[in-house]
Amino acid sequence: MLTFEKQPIAIQDFFDCKNTDCVLTEILLLRFINETDITKKINHEIEQATSSTLHIDEGEPIETIEEAIKSFNISYQKIKQEFPEEIVPYEASIHCDLSFQNQDILSISIDSYIFTGGAHGNENFKFINLDPETGKVIDSNSLFKDHGKFVSFAEAIFRKTYNIPEDQSINSTGFFFDNDKFTLPASIGFTDTDVVLFYNSYEISSYADGPVELRLNKKDASELFSIQIL
Repeated sequence: MLTFEKQPIAIQDFFDCKNTDCVLTEILLLRFINETDITKKINHEIEQATSSTLHIDEGEPIETIEEAIKSFNISYQKIKQEFPEEIVPYEASIHCDLSFQNQDILSISIDSYIFTGGAHGNENFKFINLDPETGKVIDSNSLFKDHGKFVSFAEAIFRKTYNIPEDQSINSTGFFFDNDKFTLPASIGFTDTDVVLFYNSYEISSYADGPVELRLNKKDASELFSIQIL
């Protein structure tokens, strides 16, 4: 098993915040230690996924957390110059964690809250799944032996969990799946006991209703996966 540590990243590492207003940050980046070529790739993928969460401007993708923090703070400084009496500090809270690992997969969770003004901030939760042999991201579709069979399996449990009768629309109780058809979320990950399907706000529910999480028992679902998940 790979060994990891949480590395706090502070805005003060990159800006003089004693003499200038800065964004408010609380960032814990997950890094695997005992560097090898593989763990370097893993660390890069985690840092890139974390940086994309913080990247709010259009343009070229940002690869490092340092670039992302600098871009985030510069965006705030520009807005503050335009509206000095109205703007409140931007905020970024990002926590990375190791959700599960075995010989076939590393499942990393990234929990974030980004505030750039307005009525509320943007909360987001996502998993990235990595191949511990190559350090590369595993595409969600390649996780399954038969994608359609897994969707049917997950839909049956979703309906049972949220009390949606089989003979009624998947949206009959207030969800809004596109085209009235059950689909998997953008974020799929793993814990020691569960397969986690995590729908962020606006995927199938309103912001007021919040995110929707479905947990599937790994023992029940394991035969549907193309990799070992137990």
